[in-house]
Amino acid sequence: MIARKYTSFLTLLLSLTSLIALSQDCMQKPSGDKKLANEYFSTYGNYGCAIKEYLILYADKPDDKKINRRIAQCYLRMSGGNKASAIKYLEKLVKGEKIDKEVYFELGQAYMFDNNNKKAIELFNKYIEIATPKGEEKETVDKYIQFTKNSDQLQKHPVDVKFENMGEGINSDYNDYLPYTRDEEDFLIFSTNRKGTMGGFELGDGFYPDVFIGKLKKGRDKYSKPRSIGGMFNTEYSDEVAGGSADGGYFFFNSDADFQILNLKFSYKAPKKRSYPKPVTLEGINQKNSNEIAATITNDGSLIIFASDRKGGYGGYDLWMARRLPDLSWGTPVNLGPTINTPFDELYPMFNMNQNKIYFSSNGHFSIGGFDLFETSFSEEIKTWTAPRNLGFPINSAYDDYNIVFTNKGRNAYKSAIRSDSRGMMDIYRLTLGNVVPRYTIVKGNVLADTRVNIAEIKAIANTKVTRTPGVLEP
Repeated sequence: MIARKYTSFLTLLLSLTSLIALSQDCMQKPSGDKKLANEYFSTYGNYGCAIKEYLILYADKPDDKKINRRIAQCYLRMSGGNKASAIKYLEKLVKGEKIDKEVYFELGQAYMFDNNNKKAIELFNKYIEIATPKGEEKETVDKYIQFTKNSDQLQKHPVDVKFENMGEGINSDYNDYLPYTRDEEDFLIFSTNRKGTMGGFELGDGFYPDVFIGKLKKGRDKYSKPRSIGGMFNTEYSDEVAGGSADGGYFFFNSDADFQILNLKFSYKAPKKRSYPKPVTLEGINQKNSNEIAATITNDGSLIIFASDRKGGYGGYDLWMARRLPDLSWGTPVNLGPTINTPFDELYPMFNMNQNKIYFSSNGHFSIGGFDLFETSFSEEIKTWTAPRNLGFPINSAYDDYNIVFTNKGRNAYKSAIRSDSRGMMDIYRLTLGNVVPRYTIVKGNVLADTRVNIAEIKAIANTKVTRTPGVLEP
């Protein structure tokens, strides 16, 4: 479950002091320094730097058990690592003598990320047999077993989808993630923790993330070289894409620059304008004692759905809804209820172009590994949101899948993923979907009266003529 305070997509539990101390060392050319490798791994949890040192040590001592184990653990713990790469090193260990019991659990995870569910379950059960885990540890193993069983079920009916890596024009050697665009696909905004961000300090296996943008060149089918969206949006702290409207008018991002919590900010780009103006804080939605991490909004700015860990939810991050009132303020946020929200986390909502459906991420519903992507529609008949449906395999994977944005009437989509053709970490892909879409429905919870949305009222509010006020959402 996501930490409840100071949480961003790639934030690790490292203090700023530690990051500053690490920055210079981590930028040095790897030398195979065993002491430094162990410090990166054990003291700082900086697995990206640690693995560079361990791989040099491995070249000289390929049969060293500790080095093999540490390399495997780095792959499994890196935010953007290809976790299946750990198989090679862990298989060496299980063939030897005096095996640490946890190696079986780690190897099971690696096979799960390699989509070898049969082998993964075999190893998880082997671990249960020899280690007899209890309490929370047993619950964790059982959770992974359930992931693999769910994955096996979804893989029997895979989605007809083609993944196209956006290539060097967009992706880097670091994590590129949380893409956002509109139906025209004339720009692509995303988060990245590549070298050259404004903060410049190392954070785990990258740097403090910034928001970048690539624009589609006129008459071409490729985006321009991505660049920072600008100092109005990015700071020396963590700044990440948080969502927007389907038509591209509204763009949200979150920042932890204020009070060590995440606040939402937005920018509204009027029709025919080429760039987003200076962003403002999302007044009436942000709270001082909670994290507001993501949001989507109708094209007319009348209804917002956002992810927050504020009090009054069902646990973790929940999806909340608020309507814009005639005086341009936001009404009291309403929780979307237990059909959508779980005791865990629901994040990154995104309206479709028709605004009758949202996509979101959850680690509390039917998942094949951590966070999966789901869809839910607003039912006019019962005046509430329908039970979430898993978007299926391979759109969802054993890795955490956080956001997706559809274009071209649902024919295409953009999402980040770790795949065999990724450049080493998380890359952004353009998806082309066929006609086969599995419909796995989760039926749970009750319909609450306070989750109802009066669409007619919203449309009436949207048609009210208003004067634009700084800090207030208004097209």
